[in-house]
Amino acid sequence: MITGIGSLPFTDVDKAIDMIFDVCFEVPFWPQLPKRSPDENMYAPFLENVPSVVFEKNSVFVNTEETEGIEKFYEYVEAGDISKFAISERMSPGFYRFLDRINEVSDKVKFIKCQLTGPFSMGLGLKDEKGVPIIYNYSYYDIIKKSIHMKARWMVDKIKSKVPDKEIIIFFDEPYMVSFGSAYVSVDKDEVISIFDEVLTGIEAIRGVHCCGNTDWSVLLNTKVDIINYDAFNYLETIFYFRDELKGFLKRGGVLSPGIVPSSDIVMEKNLKDMEELLFKFKGHLKDVLDNNIKELIVTTSCGLGSLREEVAIKAMVLLKELSVESKKTT
Repeated sequence: MITGIGSLPFTDVDKAIDMIFDVCFEVPFWPQLPKRSPDENMYAPFLENVPSVVFEKNSVFVNTEETEGIEKFYEYVEAGDISKFAISERMSPGFYRFLDRINEVSDKVKFIKCQLTGPFSMGLGLKDEKGVPIIYNYSYYDIIKKSIHMKARWMVDKIKSKVPDKEIIIFFDEPYMVSFGSAYVSVDKDEVISIFDEVLTGIEAIRGVHCCGNTDWSVLLNTKVDIINYDAFNYLETIFYFRDELKGFLKRGGVLSPGIVPSSDIVMEKNLKDMEELLFKFKGHLKDVLDNNIKELIVTTSCGLGSLREEVAIKAMVLLKELSVESKKTT
């Protein structure tokens, strides 16, 4: 099976969905289109109506001196009122249009995939009024973690209300995990695991984390995540260095999802044979740590495609589709 990370470089929502339904009809995803509007970047849609968050031109930050709405926020969380954590159509038109059109491919769909920015990346990428990452403001960061959790539950519930018979995969996108362990990030391993587990617990969906670079994989392998999706094009072998943790993750039902097709201009130089060779190599490494047969894989591009030129993104999606078609012939 194949799916996408989330972002595409189109400005036309229906054009994006047409491509998704053509390529990823078994595991379709809703499109984020950052070139259509800055409201669709990796932060803004998932910070809407969060107290103390300030949207200013093309930037977003936290004014920690502004406390209005925080008391109500915790009341909504305590009551489990996910309606107060809705993402508007203005911020994510691709999500709403995707749900409007999902019945076009519903007979082919095995899973529906959605995504939002994960807690670690949100904590490091979102800054306060002094430019300090909000992850270091422990009292306010609690609001961010709870917001992400509640918005994830809202998103899952919204999809289920439209297609109640389909299972949902939700990815938490974590590009900042590549910074874990560096001199610039003073958050220890146990704390990061705790952050993920706090956000993931209670979400009624298959929970994935996408990391588009190399990291200390022992962190994610020890969380409650169900799927780890990573950049296998550039860093194929790195996750297999953590053999014991990986075996434990797979033994408890975890799934490794490789990002085989590159999400950069280099994809223009690649062909189907290159992708097949890389996937074959990945499967070889995976078989080496598995005690049983490989389950059906979920294969993706190495990262989102939103920053690319349209023709480059289209080439990546075409390669992904060709890889899926050829893989099915051999199974």
